Amino acid sequence: MSPQAEESNEAFLTRINAGLQSKGSPEVVQQYEKGVYLNKPFGRVEHAHEVAHVLGEGQGSARVERDKDRKQNDQFWVRLLKFNEITDDMIHNATSVMLQMRQLERDQHQEPAPAEPLSGDASVPTPTKELVSKAAFKEVELQEKSAQLPGYAYAGGQQVNTIFEVGDGGDAKTVVIKGVRSQRDAMMEVHTQGQVAIHVDAADAMGGVRDSTRYLTTRNDQDLSQPGGPLVVEFTKEELAKVASISSMDAGQFGKRTIITSNDGRSLNVTAADVQIALKTGHDKITEPVTASVEGLSTLRADRVG
Repeated sequence: MSPQAEESNEAFLTRINAGLQSKGSPEVVQQYEKGVYLNKPFGRVEHAHEVAHVLGEGQGSARVERDKDRKQNDQFWVRLLKFNEITDDMIHNATSVMLQMRQLERDQHQEPAPAEPLSGDASVPTPTKELVSKAAFKEVELQEKSAQLPGYAYAGGQQVNTIFEVGDGGDAKTVVIKGVRSQRDAMMEVHTQGQVAIHVDAADAMGGVRDSTRYLTTRNDQDLSQPGGPLVVEFTKEELAKVASISSMDAGQFGKRTIITSNDGRSLNVTAADVQIALKTGHDKITEPVTASVEGLSTLRADRVG
């Protein structure tokens, strides 16, 4: 690195830290051996992404990286990549968001211990985005078992559902179901043998032929009082941008009820052991699924995949 570049970097660091401190931030950015980072990591990835987002994560000016502390707990660092593209307004906004995220971590008792410097024998941060290959997933054709029998009571009422058996996914233990959108009934039950991860395509699962809302519940055929799943909804980046809201509530013994609604009014109302979302990369891979929530949505929207 040339002396001129060093002076330029030092000037950027001075400006950024002056902006942070002028807004009351107790934290600063610091030059470590591997790059420039906020000098304290976050305990939860979605909190780090919230800060990185306002610092230009979507434009490549910042990103979140993960490493482990000395107790092998994950910690998440905000790294600055393009200093000259980070404006004073971005710094001021980031300070406000950072203070909110730190307070959340204190309230949830998830605030990391004082950070180890990212140099010497400390572990090197790695990007948090991990890709999952779908090569081992088993695609399952929906086989209707019954369209007339009353469904099992769940979330406060008795429903009439179309019931489908998708088996156990063979040795894969992960199935991809197709043709959800073309089914005539808005309400569906998907039964699996044991705990099998069920993946659905967002474009296929959001809404139905006759109704704007698709109701989809999962059951474990080994014990019909128990939910199946987890159920993972896969989005393209364009589809993800159209998600208007995600809300969840406890459904008791039937797991979790999650409602995902798009800007055009279509929605998916799911009951499963867990409901997750993932981003499709276009190369028969998806990002690692995250819980379907406002925080999870923010995390996926911040991911940059090729």
